[in-house]
Amino acid sequence: MSDSTLPTKILIIDADRSVGQGMKAPLEKQNVKVDLAADLSTGLYLFQQNIYPVVLIELAFEELPGLVLIQRWRQHENPDKRNTAFVLLSGNRASDNMREKKLIDELEDLELLYKPVNPIQLLPILARAMQTRGRRLKYGEIAGRVMQLASRPETVAAAIDLVKSNMKELGPRGQDLLREVHEAQLKWDKALDVVDGMLTSKPDNLSAVNHKGRLLLKLGRNQEALKYMELADKQAPQNIQRINEMAIAYLKTNHPDLSIEKMKEVIKYHPDQPEIKFDLFAKLQEYGFDQHAVNLCKDTTGPLEVVRHYNNKGVALAKAGNVEGAIMEYERALLFFPKYKENYRILYNIAMAHLSYKTRGHYEIAMDYIGKCLELNKSFDKALKTREQITEQLAKKGKSAS
Repeated sequence: MSDSTLPTKILIIDADRSVGQGMKAPLEKQNVKVDLAADLSTGLYLFQQNIYPVVLIELAFEELPGLVLIQRWRQHENPDKRNTAFVLLSGNRASDNMREKKLIDELEDLELLYKPVNPIQLLPILARAMQTRGRRLKYGEIAGRVMQLASRPETVAAAIDLVKSNMKELGPRGQDLLREVHEAQLKWDKALDVVDGMLTSKPDNLSAVNHKGRLLLKLGRNQEALKYMELADKQAPQNIQRINEMAIAYLKTNHPDLSIEKMKEVIKYHPDQPEIKFDLFAKLQEYGFDQHAVNLCKDTTGPLEVVRHYNNKGVALAKAGNVEGAIMEYERALLFFPKYKENYRILYNIAMAHLSYKTRGHYEIAMDYIGKCLELNKSFDKALKTREQITEQLAKKGKSAS
């Protein structure tokens, strides 16, 4: 007979296979199905393919720290996955890291369990984790209704009333939800007032400290914002949202080298999402730091990956009719690795994009790019044929002009 207070299925992520194996049989006797992952790719796949009410994850998971993986999954589009209850597994009480504990407190709703784990003693922890999941889902339902009201100016007052009427049930999160209501209306000052109230009652509330920095950044008080962000980051590193915000804050305060340090952390924490790198390169370029974008690219990305990314993006834009955008993406690849031999593909596609304008000026530009393409690959058949076609078109244009 199953215990309704326990999850029907859990995922255990630990590089030490014996940890999960030791818990699997005893827990399955309690009708708790156990899936195991000893590497990141397996963990990511299983989490994506299943709904796990509870996940146990190694705190010091080498491929990606447990706390980082939890933050990423809490951003999942599926609320059932987003509100998974997480239990952290730590291997050594003596090596407690105060900064890890600070981040655990900041992220909330996390439990730390020391190995070795007795499967029977784990049962009440799983039951407690299910209660945590229930609270998070309930909060999500209320927050969803609140934010729906907050999205329209005429119902903002109703959103605020709904938060206040549920304040007892929401607890400390009620104030945070009130902040989100003001942010939904871009009322940064009012949101900041809520955060200041939270800090008055609890000055060491790292989440509030972080929000204060983020809101100050919205208000253009960039140096002041960084003071709060750096304070929180020093006490509890590996907060992905904060790292992203600090990268932007450093750009806004003209500190691209410090921004790049944070961007490298973002890249490290998303090894399975290589497209994030290219968003960061674009952000550096947006703020006018082209050479820093080149340096970050060369430190993190191979030339073939660059060509494939921008080529695919350019082709997609060209097919959608955005020729100007396509050319812009193609040219980004040339900025990063201008002498790379595979650039002939990029140069050819730039030529084709210009040909679509069907003017003499663009034909001439296309011919120039075809020439550069053939310098890198003299036997590229498509380019050779296109050169002949352009030559014919230019000759026709010349006759019509005369």
